[in-house]
Amino acid sequence: MTNTPSQLLLDTDIVIHLLRKNTKMVAQFLDLRAQEVIFLLSPVVVAEIYAGALRREYAQIEMFLNLCTPLSLDVDIARLAGQYANQLGKAFQGISLEDYLIAATAKHYRCPLWTGNRKHYPMDDIVLYEAYN
Repeated sequence: MTNTPSQLLLDTDIVIHLLRKNTKMVAQFLDLRAQEVIFLLSPVVVAEIYAGALRREYAQIEMFLNLCTPLSLDVDIARLAGQYANQLGKAFQGISLEDYLIAATAKHYRCPLWTGNRKHYPMDDIVLYEAYN
């Protein structure tokens, strides 16, 4: 990780680690924030976070989401996600439609995807920014 990107799309696993206060992930997040990296969020990630959250966690989730820039999904992203699923679905089983949508969002907005789940993103036309633990 020699070059720090100006913005990063956060994958769901990264947000979960940050909300759970994983020490190394929080340190990495704070280091990137100090370098003025802009953190982007797909609506898919927000939905996945709330799908697994307890009501008492909502305030903490909202505080974190306020540190990020929300993105929009549109038909172009949906089309690309469907194409990824069509092209890669048989060879890479276990990748969810949500992952295809997140990958398509990274490509559409031309920004690296910060993930700890490289195996969910075999696309060769997106840039992955991998977490270190």
